[in-house]
Amino acid sequence: MSVARTITNRYQDFHLLEVGKTTSHPEKRGPFMIVQTGSAPGDPEVRECTFALTRKGTWIHCFIFFLMPKNIRREVAVFETVPETMELAESLTGKPVVETMTSLPSLLQGAGFHPADDDPAVATLMDELKKRHPRKENP
Repeated sequence: MSVARTITNRYQDFHLLEVGKTTSHPEKRGPFMIVQTGSAPGDPEVRECTFALTRKGTWIHCFIFFLMPKNIRREVAVFETVPETMELAESLTGKPVVETMTSLPSLLQGAGFHPADDDPAVATLMDELKKRHPRKENP
């Protein structure tokens, strides 16, 4: 069994995914996502996951991404053109930041997702994130 590599902010490690090929408009170019497979920096269990690059320049577990409402996914991590994706990808520096229990609500609100405190969609997102990051948050 091989050990997963840690994700990076090097655009050479990214994969451009043309989302349009998986939707109802396969003849059209785009939209696009940037994805990467590996473990989150600092994950003591070195769990391999696939991550999507957000418009904020952070990474989010693809599983969490696909649990979001479709219109919010588009706001969070879907890009209309290749130049738009590459501009963000090439601007990244330093250690990758993966969205956490603390940062995810801010990301979702920034994308226009303002659920009620008792919204089952939010509860599902948070439960799944807890399963993937069971350790305590760093202050």
